[in-house]
Amino acid sequence: MILEYKNIYKSFGDKEVLKGVNFTAKSGVANGYLGRNGSGKTTSFRLLLDIFRPDKGEILLDGKPINRRDIKIGYLPEERGMYDGVGLVDQLVYFGMLKGMDRSSATREAKKWLEFFELEDNKKQLKTLSKGNAQKVQIIQCIIDNPDILVLDEPFSGLDPVNVGKLKEVINSAIAKDKLVIFSSHQMPVVESFCEDINLLEKGKIVLSGSLEEIKKEYGHGRMILKASNYNENDLKNILNKENLGIDFSIQDKSLLLDYVSSNSKNNFVNYLAKSDVDIEEFKLYKPSLEQIFVEKVGDLDE
Repeated sequence: MILEYKNIYKSFGDKEVLKGVNFTAKSGVANGYLGRNGSGKTTSFRLLLDIFRPDKGEILLDGKPINRRDIKIGYLPEERGMYDGVGLVDQLVYFGMLKGMDRSSATREAKKWLEFFELEDNKKQLKTLSKGNAQKVQIIQCIIDNPDILVLDEPFSGLDPVNVGKLKEVINSAIAKDKLVIFSSHQMPVVESFCEDINLLEKGKIVLSGSLEEIKKEYGHGRMILKASNYNENDLKNILNKENLGIDFSIQDKSLLLDYVSSNSKNNFVNYLAKSDVDIEEFKLYKPSLEQIFVEKVGDLDE
């Protein structure tokens, strides 16, 4: 499946929230839809769910206007939207039946997923659970009917490392089944660990999109990482600075970051290393983290 937002505009009163958004997500890969708070992510998701209608533009699935009666969409909102005073199985069955499941199937799936997420005491009410356990119930609500499209807004919120791993297992299983998975999160290291394609939204516009691997190469700007086993990063920097190699050196994470000043300095530097006493432990293309790219492109995550 290929989901496309084509030139989407959406305003609320005088406030223009989405300003010509063009966004593509493919099934079988993890699609990151990222942005700072207030950038328009939640509005984008609500348009997909038909909670809002775009002022202009269209949402296509495999090249045709999306028909939500023929496709199942599982949505995990950032804010909890379930019932505090109802038992876990009862309300999961209720949500499953709202999605078109029969009671028997919804009960079976609710109990299966509660066991998977180690919430077997299913007579508990949501209000008695920790934030992390409540988040797991929200996740089950999202996936209980085996949806074709998963939309996950801050899915890792409140989860400990064990349950982050469980959720990643669920996401990877959906991807392996060729589901269409879109998620948004501020936890960039977790996103980076399995995200393949990303879209960055800033002030209602997509400002960066494509393969994360290719974007990281682009934002590395051809720089290299060098680490030696016989010199620490400070000593290595001092030695190389004396050689007038046409390279700017800076320290990054106990390694040297090399920025070539001239077009032939790379070959000259490789020749120098071959003749020097530097015992190379690591020499590779520099790829910035997703968080570094995010901050460079759209600003601080905390803003």
